Amino acid sequence: MIILTIIWFVFMTYLSHQDGEHTGKMSRSIAELFIGHYGDIEELNIKLRKLAHIFVFFILSVLVLLTVKSWYVLIVLCVWAFVDEATKPWIQGRHFSLFDVSLNLVGVVIGLLFIKFFS
Repeated sequence: MIILTIIWFVFMTYLSHQDGEHTGKMSRSIAELFIGHYGDIEELNIKLRKLAHIFVFFILSVLVLLTVKSWYVLIVLCVWAFVDEATKPWIQGRHFSLFDVSLNLVGVVIGLLFIKFFS
């Protein structure tokens, strides 16, 4: 499980630290898969980008909690939810957002609840 956790952490950190142009192209491509070339792709793109915060931190928290089996790791996850966003201003085309930090934390909480009730 630790290998899967490390792979997910590296993958999500890689995605999180792409420049604005690349991350925008990727999320627009995903939006086009859902809508096609018709409809409001930009609106869906924005929603997908926000949901991605929740999703990647949900998966990370589930994997970490299954790997480490300690509730203290939640402190580390919450700190990472902030640090991940705090590094964004150093990346071209990205910015820091407290709202995005809160979405990251929502993912952590949902992951915690998932582990608490389903494992």
